[in-house]
Amino acid sequence: MRIIRHVGLMCIPFLLAASPLLSLYRDNQSEVELGALWWPLFLLALISAALYGVFLLGFRDGPKAAVLAALVTVWFHFYGDYNWALWAWTLLFAGVCFLVHALGPPRLLGAVALGLGIWAVALVVSPAIDIVRYENDNPGLSSSDPKVWPTRLATPTAPSGARKPDIYVLIPDDYARQDILAHYFHYDNAPFLRQLERRGFAVAPESRSPYSDSEMNIAAEVNMDYLSRLPDILGPKSEDSRPVRRLIQDSRASRILKELGYRYVHLDTDEVTWGQRNPHISHVGSPDSFMSLWLADRSVLKKVGGWPGFNQSAVDERFRDTIRSQFAALEDVPPQQGPKFVLFHTLMPHDPYIFGAHGQNVTFHDRTGEDHTRKIGMRYYEQQARYTETLLLKAINAIQAKSKQPPVILVLADEGFEASEEDWGEAAVRDIRVKGITAMSLPGMPGARPPDKLNSVNALRFVFNRYFDAGYPMLRSASYPEGDLPYQFEEMKVRGLAR
Repeated sequence: MRIIRHVGLMCIPFLLAASPLLSLYRDNQSEVELGALWWPLFLLALISAALYGVFLLGFRDGPKAAVLAALVTVWFHFYGDYNWALWAWTLLFAGVCFLVHALGPPRLLGAVALGLGIWAVALVVSPAIDIVRYENDNPGLSSSDPKVWPTRLATPTAPSGARKPDIYVLIPDDYARQDILAHYFHYDNAPFLRQLERRGFAVAPESRSPYSDSEMNIAAEVNMDYLSRLPDILGPKSEDSRPVRRLIQDSRASRILKELGYRYVHLDTDEVTWGQRNPHISHVGSPDSFMSLWLADRSVLKKVGGWPGFNQSAVDERFRDTIRSQFAALEDVPPQQGPKFVLFHTLMPHDPYIFGAHGQNVTFHDRTGEDHTRKIGMRYYEQQARYTETLLLKAINAIQAKSKQPPVILVLADEGFEASEEDWGEAAVRDIRVKGITAMSLPGMPGARPPDKLNSVNALRFVFNRYFDAGYPMLRSASYPEGDLPYQFEEMKVRGLAR
């Protein structure tokens, strides 16, 4: 009975700690897989048990230990709800803890512990019910389900002994097309394009994407089809974007190439292209990871810098390390056993803006949450785009130098820049958004180059037709702007070259 009593008392700080976590997950459930909860919940259970154990050893009083552990928990995990000056917040809880220790009679502390327990359960029950209901109402998708895709893709039959080059798809997030950079940013990226051409690339000058959202564009690109059936499958009012990420992580392109003997390598400097958590980076290696959002939004660590902290400086530095490490991992791929299909996504030059043109650290304070899309943010975007070019060229050099045979390489932006309607107007913003860079290196195919007006949904169809004689028809080119809901697809008219 004593063990059960101690477990019950220990659950008070655990449930209090879990409450903000579950509430944050509920508020972001349409974008975060359920599996993202298990690791932080496990950590909270360990920390809550340790806190309760320390106070129990110190005071030999279960209710007092539970109340003190609960107060420490509330101090740490509920700070983001109030955002007082940290010294005042800490002083308040230190004073309450002192009163509990010095003045609290055992019977009163037992009642306080019971009250805290009831409060903790009440805080947890509501988000837990919402989470379970949402999971039950939103089933998953698989790229192998024929109902998902408008067109069927048969696995091509590669001739015996046919050359199977490694295929790299490098996705710089929001890297805009040359004409967009010149017209709206007054930035001439011709030197970068010439460097690509010297490495055997051909650029599609009027390429565009099918959608205005990163996940949807990448899903369309690696599945070689539009997502036009998702409104019927998920419902036109669905806000659940998780199925789209699952379609990226396990795509038709990777499945077809596996049947042809390819090995799939999937790298990302963020978690954009992963349905579940990106296993190659830290739980807190990206500013948009669930654990980073939780600790930076709710806990006292939002005021702390350095390696344990989650203020902007600490979060930015952690992300810089992640970006460098994943580009280094990409450069280590070529000597590995092949043939390989390599999908690499980097959030750059998309915000957060953390690099200058030469890779130096910069800090951009997005005070409104929209400043990164405004003209003030565009200056930082341009500088980060320059450094993205440097990283891409360095990676391409390594890929071409270390590969046993010349690889196919696609530099395929998911989309263009996310501009502000207040600066440019709705029509221009929609147009800018679907115009990202497309460049291809197609070795062994003399004179082959992508169509000038290639829609990125057709990029891998084009490659598969050239190298595997797949016979996939090129889809009609269409683009759909971002609507009020993710799966509201209304085709837009796309302008020509920006001048």
